[in-house]
Parts: sequence; structure tokens; C-alpha cells
Amino acid sequence: MRPWYRFGRFLFRTYFRLYHRGRVVGAENVPATGPCVLAGNHVSFLDPPFFGLACRREMYFLARDTLFRWRPMGWLLRSWNCVPVRREGGDLAAMRTVLRLLEQGQAVLIFPEGTRSRDGRLQEARPGIGMIVARARVPVVPMRIFGTERALPRDRWWPRPVKVTVVIGKPFEFPVPASETAHGSQGKELYREIGREVMRRIASLSVTGGVAEDLGSEIGLARR
Repeated sequence: MRPWYRFGRFLFRTYFRLYHRGRVVGAENVPATGPCVLAGNHVSFLDPPFFGLACRREMYFLARDTLFRWRPMGWLLRSWNCVPVRREGGDLAAMRTVLRLLEQGQAVLIFPEGTRSRDGRLQEARPGIGMIVARARVPVVPMRIFGTERALPRDRWWPRPVKVTVVIGKPFEFPVPASETAHGSQGKELYREIGREVMRRIASLSVTGGVAEDLGSEIGLARR
């Protein structure tokens, strides 16, 4: 872990522990080495740094391109391994970047929903996560954060001192047939199926750190 990245992680971890009485469950589930996709829910601007500090290894993040327009902010985000992506439409350049990072053995954090949930409920996955998992064929680590939807919701700019918990599930690999193509209707259905499985794994994580036995309404993910 590079010194500057370690320093940023230390700052956020101190804030996480003291202001939000933060707790991390399952940090040992993140592979210590090798490529992996870290897939988490998204409800707040606090999610990326909190997911980052929850892992014991350096990772890469996807962030919307508008955050990079102010040069000092862009430099800071890039120095902490943030990769700019466009919110509207498929950003093939960003996908190629993610695939290249995975080929290099890196861990990459992805929000399958694409953007923050408006009501805190889990949303359907966008096709991007399915395409990346199908092509990279690497382990996926489901992650879920609890409390940030109240600590810093969409309509607030100053965080409340709400308790936050990050739960990390066990990695899994989606069985992609070797003969499966990444084109046409079959490819699109495969991507959707992978996305549904990723979101199901995220939904199964509970605030206590266990796997929820009854997912209730969450298994029928809220639609956009």
C-alpha cells in the first residue's frame, strides 16, 4: 500500500471510528492478493471512502467524471486511485480501464446500481457489472454499508454522527461458460443474470455480519 494512499485511509478511518462509531465486519473475506471485483450498495457520498478503509489492501474506485473538473480535486481523486466515468450511457473507456486493472491483479470497487439509491433500498444492477464479471472472470466480493443513508443522505451536505457498519461477504465466482459470447441477446441476458446474482448477494448481508435468512422485500429489488 503506497504511503499517500495509506495516509488517506488513516484519515478516513479515524473519522469513521470517532464520528460514526464505525464497525467493519468480514474484512478477512477480501482476498489479500490477486484481481477481484468489490461490489457494494450505494446510498451516500460516504460509501466509497468507507468501503476503501474497510479493506486491508489498496483498491481502485470509479467516480463520476464531473468530480474531476476542478483540477485540485481531480488530482486528489486520481492520487487515491479514482477512475472517472460518465454517468449517462455506457462508458466503454472506463470498462476497458477496469478490465486492465483486473488483468494487472488489482482490486476494483464497483457500485452495480450505478448511482446512489434515492430511498436507501437496493436497486437493480446495471449491465456494466455483468459485462465486467463475464469478461474478467475474477472473484466478486459482495459488500454492504449500513447507516450512511442517514449519516449523509442525498439532500444534505454535512454528515450526522450516525453509526455506520460495513459488512463484507465471502467472495464468489459466477460460472461463465467458456463458450459464452459477449455479444447479442445471449450476452445481454448473461450480464443481467450476473447483475441479479451480485445484488442478491449484497442483499443477503445483514448489519450483524451474518447472512439474512429472509430477505423480504429486498430480494425483489426496487426498480428505477
